[in-house]
Amino acid sequence: MTPDRLALDLQRTLNELAQERARTQQLLDELERQNRDLDRLRSSVHREFNSRLLAEEALDETRDRLQMAVDAAGLALWDWQLPSQKVFLSARWGELIGDIAMDAYWAVPDLQSRRHPEDIALLQAAFTSLLEGKEQRAVVQHRVRTATGWMWVETHGMVAEHDARGKPLRLMGTLADIGERKRIEQDGARARSLAEQASRAKSEFLANISHEVRTPLNAVMGLTRMLMETPLNAEQANWLSLMDTSAHSLLALLNDILDLSRIEAGKMMIEHTRFDLHAALQDAVGPMAEQARNKPLRFELVLSPDLPKWVLGDAGRLGQVVSNLLSNAIKFTPRNGRIEVTASVEALPGQASRQLQVKVQDSGVGIARKQQATIFEAFTQADASTARRYGGSGRGLAICARLAQLMEGEIKLESELGQGSTFTLNLPLQEAPAEAGGPLSAPMELMEIADAGPRYAGMVVLVAEDHPVNEMMLRQLLLRLGCIVRVARGGAQAVAQWEQGGIDIVLMDVQMPGMSGLQATQMIREAEGKRRLKRTPIVAVTANAMPGDRQACLAAGMDGYTPKPVSPQALMQEMDRVLQMMASGQVSPVSTNAPAATVAERPTVSPEALDVDKLRRRLDGDEETLRQLALAMRSDLVSRLTDMQRALDARDAAAAVAHAHGLKGSLGSMTAERGARLAKGLELAARSGDWSLFGRALPLMRAEASQIDLILARILDTGGGDLFGNPEPPETVY
Repeated sequence: MTPDRLALDLQRTLNELAQERARTQQLLDELERQNRDLDRLRSSVHREFNSRLLAEEALDETRDRLQMAVDAAGLALWDWQLPSQKVFLSARWGELIGDIAMDAYWAVPDLQSRRHPEDIALLQAAFTSLLEGKEQRAVVQHRVRTATGWMWVETHGMVAEHDARGKPLRLMGTLADIGERKRIEQDGARARSLAEQASRAKSEFLANISHEVRTPLNAVMGLTRMLMETPLNAEQANWLSLMDTSAHSLLALLNDILDLSRIEAGKMMIEHTRFDLHAALQDAVGPMAEQARNKPLRFELVLSPDLPKWVLGDAGRLGQVVSNLLSNAIKFTPRNGRIEVTASVEALPGQASRQLQVKVQDSGVGIARKQQATIFEAFTQADASTARRYGGSGRGLAICARLAQLMEGEIKLESELGQGSTFTLNLPLQEAPAEAGGPLSAPMELMEIADAGPRYAGMVVLVAEDHPVNEMMLRQLLLRLGCIVRVARGGAQAVAQWEQGGIDIVLMDVQMPGMSGLQATQMIREAEGKRRLKRTPIVAVTANAMPGDRQACLAAGMDGYTPKPVSPQALMQEMDRVLQMMASGQVSPVSTNAPAATVAERPTVSPEALDVDKLRRRLDGDEETLRQLALAMRSDLVSRLTDMQRALDARDAAAAVAHAHGLKGSLGSMTAERGARLAKGLELAARSGDWSLFGRALPLMRAEASQIDLILARILDTGGGDLFGNPEPPETVY
């Protein structure tokens, strides 16, 4: 081999060696890269593994917290995989029912057998709504049978999984023991029931006291006035004057107590009528001014020149507040002191309206600052010595403050001990066009009786009164008016006297032995309806003066109402009003055989009696269905009320409960919530056998039914349109 050949081979070998070295270096580089990738992958796997461990630990911690929360809440968990006939329940379920406390699967029939019979329909409805997809969640309170008896539980359920068509595949939820909650609710219900019973007992007690006191007081006041018209010497006249003053003081005390009761019960009604403000203030101040001068005290009434004469408001309540404030001022001001009453108009800052301001300022004993905070509380006085020295029960200022609030005003007090007091009454001021009228003083009443004779001469008046003194008082008054008087000593006699005919007007007492005045009135109205007779005016003359008594009399079919003790002027005014109303044909004749409850003045429709808009929404605006319901409800009202009256007369508790319960349900469905509550009260009274309460509540139910009937009639008359903008349709008589 030649040297050149060797050199070439060597060179080629060297080149191949260099190439192999380069490939080797590439392989080493690739191996290094893969090692680095492997390290990164190993690191990533390690991180993922750690993250998974951390996630699992967090999940375990969350699961533990959830389990502790479930255990702390005492919840049993359940899981139902449909359509399996077994339901998974946690250990708490076994603990609740007195079985083995362990997680287990329970057969559906076994679980169903533990339902209380009264709760089956409720549970079926809830689970059906979940299974049919109508609801995604449900909550039911029901009872389950345990080893020791029935237990109240609350079950929550939800749809956890769906199939492709949206059909539920899995239901899950919780179950909790609510026995303690139910016990508390039952205790609360019993407490409310006891409170309501106590409130009813208080109202009935006040009603009885009012009736029992007013009856003899009516005789005392009436006989005193009759004696004052006979020849008397000075000493006798003075004694009678003292008797009359004492009787009026007792009547004022009785009215104050009843007013306080009405205010506390939220039943005090404030009038909004035109009246002469100047005359009202002078009438309120007049008797008090005479007392002040007799003490003697310097007394002054100042009416601001810009004080309007005619305003809108409640003249009686305004006078009551001013009289009470003045009575206190006279009582606590020593002899030769000073009392000033100022009435003015004050502009309200930043407002166009004005307010009436009446100030009663005295130079009396004053009130310490620490006692001013409680001076307007009921039966509270400055200190215990006040009652001993000055008398009184501490009710007057409480009534004043609450009456002021009801009239949308307030009373402020400024006083220093030994420096006198200033009470400031602020009331909204609404001016009104002039209108004549006003109450007469006691002497003027006697003149009014003498002048009224021609109006009543020859009128035949039936007096239904069981109390002999009250009967004599009414008879003497009517005879002096020129009336022909017939007397009935009870409700049955009153109906019998009316049956004989020739009666122009009836003065009806309410509480009489045997048949009451309300029942007698209903029988008369029923007879008028059956025979299509002309309506006989009936005026209630009763000692029942509690909230609702006037409405009960009118609802029973009477046309007027005047409370005892009877004021001759008030009685004549009510008789005149009723007779004029009859003459003008304002009262429709009775046209059904149901007991009548047409009132003297056609009542204003109360939209609150039935929520027509809510009812229309329930019916999705279906006016035809609304009219059908209105027609059916009117018929049901007449039928139910007639049946309840029969049940009351027969003392048939089962029938009374059934009809009151049915009426409650139908009224509730018709959105007549107020009527439904009255029907519930009738049902409870019938269940407890309290026929006295049932008899007092039934007329109120009739009055409410009349309001509901007016709205239903307007639905039928207007086709469901504007219920309160058209003339009033004929009403059904209850």
